[in-house]
Amino acid sequence: MADTKLDVRVYPIDDPQGSTKAFASVALDDMVAIRGIRVIEGEKGLFVSMPQSFDKKEEKYHDIAFPLDSDVRKEVNKAVKEEYKRVASLPADQRGYDKPEAGDMNGLNIEEIKIDVKVFPLKDAPGNTKAFANVNIDDLVEIRGVRVVDSDKGLFVTMPQSQDKKSGDYHDVAFPINGDLRKQINKAVLDKYENGDKSKDKNLADGLKKGAEKAAEHTTTPKNEAAKTKNPGIE
Repeated sequence: MADTKLDVRVYPIDDPQGSTKAFASVALDDMVAIRGIRVIEGEKGLFVSMPQSFDKKEEKYHDIAFPLDSDVRKEVNKAVKEEYKRVASLPADQRGYDKPEAGDMNGLNIEEIKIDVKVFPLKDAPGNTKAFANVNIDDLVEIRGVRVVDSDKGLFVTMPQSQDKKSGDYHDVAFPINGDLRKQINKAVLDKYENGDKSKDKNLADGLKKGAEKAAEHTTTPKNEAAKTKNPGIE
């Protein structure tokens, strides 16, 4: 994991009113992008927080998506802070807000990428969401709060999302950059939901549901910063 390719984009808040100084997006190995990463000013200096959701039962926040390898996470944290310092020193019109492009997935073929899925069905689900899933992508990144949704056209999979409070649009918090990889993940989740062994932990499923409901509130720009930040991220 030491040679993981990182594509880091940082979007400083021009006039921050709180401890959050910037948002960041990171793509890892041209496979997976994580949005809504925060650069926060703490008592001991800057630190980096992955996008999170709130578990009402445990009364704590949990990362929605994160690198699984501790060394990779340290590299991500370091790269985000360094990019923040570089971009924050530039005039706003010179910062740039371009999106990372899909690459060669660090030389791997789609068949070589390992995808592990855990599915948590919602018992007697009142809405269209029938289950949540956690997806481990090649032991590189875990994405939690993936949804299995029922529609008029059948079941489909959505990545965890946050809502832009200014535009009202929803954006994926974490997602595969490569289209073929996304298809593979969608298939793996649906196969596990329909045919595989499903987790019997209803409490965890309910916790994921409640956390997802709060995710948009936590992963998007706070109300007092929304009008003053540029955070187009990556989609």
